[in-house]
Amino acid sequence: MDMLGFNLQIKKARYMVKSIFPKDLAGRIAALEHRLVALETNLVDIQVEYADSSRELTEMRSFVRRLADWGLKASDTRSWIGVCNAVGWPAITANAHRVVRRKDMVLHVLLHRCAFNQHCSLDGVSYSDLPASYRPYL
Repeated sequence: MDMLGFNLQIKKARYMVKSIFPKDLAGRIAALEHRLVALETNLVDIQVEYADSSRELTEMRSFVRRLADWGLKASDTRSWIGVCNAVGWPAITANAHRVVRRKDMVLHVLLHRCAFNQHCSLDGVSYSDLPASYRPYL
C-alpha cells in the first residue's frame, strides 16, 4: 500500500472514531435532547392549532351547506336585510332581523350561530349553547 492510500485509511478511521465517539458526547446528547424537547413543544402547539382550525373550517362548511337549504349563499349573510332580500321577504334595514325571526326561527338561530353575533338582542339569549328545544333543528 502506498503512503497516500495509508494516509486516507488513517483519516477515514479517525473520522469514524470521531463521529462515533465525539469529544463532548454528553454535551451533544444534552443539546440534542434539548432540541427535541423544543421541537416537541412546538409540534404539540401546532397540532392543537391545526385541530382547532380544521374543526372550525368543518363547522363553517357545514353551515354553508345548511344555508343552501334556504337558497342562501355565504355572501347573502352579510346583513339581516341581505338575508331578507335573498329569500324574498319584504323588509327594511331597521326590521330585517325581526322579519327573519318571525318568518323562520330555525334560520334565525342558524344565522346567529354562523354569520352574526351569537347573542340575539331580540330573544335576549346567546345561541352558542343551544337550548335542547333547538338542537333537533340544527
